[in-house]
Amino acid sequence: MEIKCLGNCVGCLKVNLSLFSDLNENELELINRGRDKFYYKKGDVIFKEGSQPIGLNCLSLGKVKLVKTGKIEDEFIVGLFKPVDFIGFDHLMSNSPYSYSAIALEDVNICIIKKENLFGVISKNLGLSTKIIDHLSQKLISQNERLLILTQTKLESRLAYTLLDLINFFGFEADGKTLAVELKRKEIASLSSMNTANVIRMMSHFKKLKIINTKLRKIQILRLDLLKNLVD
Repeated sequence: MEIKCLGNCVGCLKVNLSLFSDLNENELELINRGRDKFYYKKGDVIFKEGSQPIGLNCLSLGKVKLVKTGKIEDEFIVGLFKPVDFIGFDHLMSNSPYSYSAIALEDVNICIIKKENLFGVISKNLGLSTKIIDHLSQKLISQNERLLILTQTKLESRLAYTLLDLINFFGFEADGKTLAVELKRKEIASLSSMNTANVIRMMSHFKKLKIINTKLRKIQILRLDLLKNLVD
């Protein structure tokens, strides 16, 4: 469902947290020109695998997962996003159809920046071009390191690594213990390269060791030090 945007890229406080932090006012005005804003409810599909990018998706509010259809589980999560991440940047830059679908993990606001406006700024701004190349390169390096860990370690290490990854990415709620994201067991399984049954078993094991506590989809980290030891 589309809603009218009340702000703009020039005055957006989130700009300073994104790849656009060094752009001047004229560049931000060009990016803002013709920008659309969309609102999605939890569980809504933002875009589908195989569709063509129409612009740059800037996540201004909420959390999003990228998924591919899996052979073992219903879906395979290939990425998680939070404000102010850019979703599908790789496919926009390569002018290729999305190889995954984007789904809202909670209520989400997305700003879509027109492709021609973005490319117009990139073509004249070497600094932005360099930042984008570095951003995509670091993302690839991180994905390769994560794949190595999740295919070369035992189950408890995979789950511990995933939980630490979620802590580093989303942080905690106000209590300093509860993960600031709620995921289904099968979603955690997908992130850990495990099946759902093994995740349930490992989480029960972690609870017995008093490393974590769970209540429905909420996960509390009770012993961060022990969690880290399982990965080392």
